[in-house]
Amino acid sequence: MFDYEGLTFESLVLTFDESKRAHQLMIASLIRADDRAKELYNDFINACISYANIRAIWSTSSSKIRRDMDEKRTLKHDMVLSSLDILDQYLAKQNLATNWRDIIGKQHSGQERKRQGDFACYIAYIHGLSAR
Repeated sequence: MFDYEGLTFESLVLTFDESKRAHQLMIASLIRADDRAKELYNDFINACISYANIRAIWSTSSSKIRRDMDEKRTLKHDMVLSSLDILDQYLAKQNLATNWRDIIGKQHSGQERKRQGDFACYIAYIHGLSAR
């Protein structure tokens, strides 16, 4: 069993506080952005929700089911990374801040990849709460 404090203490997981800060910076840029940027943000949200769902299911599955899900889970993670890159590049072209990437990372490997996946789960969590 995992709890939040144990998880964040033992690994380099992106914390709620870091996620919140990155999301606040992202939203601050999007407030000044055009409709296309907002569409790209919605694409990112949808990728996050899809990835967070499979990641949560994967975490409670047997080893065999995990192996069967691995390719799909990786594909959904790649979709999150791609949507982040697209949004980041679009905002930069609009001369809007993308400093939220400094918090979650840009690399598609190692701990930064994992932190971007953590951020996707945070985004899915926030949007799940907002649907109350």
